[in-house]
Amino acid sequence: MITPEWHDGRRDNWIHRTIFKLKKCWIIYLCMCIILLTLVIPVVVAVLSKCPQTMECSGKWIGVRKKCFYFSSDTKNWTASKRFCSSQGSELAHIDTEEDMEFLRRHTGTFMHWIGLNRKQGESWKWTNGTTCNPWFEISGNGSFAFLNADRVHSSRGFIDIKWICSKPKF
Repeated sequence: MITPEWHDGRRDNWIHRTIFKLKKCWIIYLCMCIILLTLVIPVVVAVLSKCPQTMECSGKWIGVRKKCFYFSSDTKNWTASKRFCSSQGSELAHIDTEEDMEFLRRHTGTFMHWIGLNRKQGESWKWTNGTTCNPWFEISGNGSFAFLNADRVHSSRGFIDIKWICSKPKF
């Protein structure tokens, strides 16, 4: 008759001890993995949260370099256009580079579009975010609100209803 101590052919119960050792190793291995993950995951999350998140331009927005632009098909005065852009988490277009200017001029076609420049009587031109514009481009006219067409930037009193361009950063 075989007793439980003899079923693996050894008197010292080798199978039971080996299985117990393996279970013990797996538990230690599992604990080490959990500890490692609890240390690594927060570090990875912290590093990734500091990286700029890419936001693609959606719907009718057009992405160019680091910005998204929206060209309206509707018409409004300058103030209503500014309000529309704000409701979209953007501003009336800021033109920071010659490349932006060329892109916007090509896309305006024969239409006039409000952009984010305005000024009070006797003051400098300012962007809608409050920064002073250092005009590296000419703004023709004596108005207080700027618009762009395929030709150049002009100014108006802001009361006419024309199309507009919104802009926001991609990031």
